[in-house]
Amino acid sequence: VLFCFDLEVPHDFVPRPVDGEMESFDKVPIDVLIEMLAEPILEADDSDNLWKPNVGVVLIDFLVRHGMVDADDPSYLELIDALRGARCA
Repeated sequence: VLFCFDLEVPHDFVPRPVDGEMESFDKVPIDVLIEMLAEPILEADDSDNLWKPNVGVVLIDFLVRHGMVDADDPSYLELIDALRGARCA
């Protein structure tokens, strides 16, 4: 289970990695982010990936919640089901 929270920050805010989990942060335009998300994951444990697979899920969830994924796209419902359709035991 991942819990996602949106935190609005000033435009000039620069995050700093201090917990040892992140090396750096990049601010990219939404259209570039979408292109980056379309890049295939090389391997689950490959450090050459742009990010870990679970980070991609969080980013896609953000795009959906903020209306940046077209609900008329033929794959939209499949995407929503993949994001929210998991059954909890």
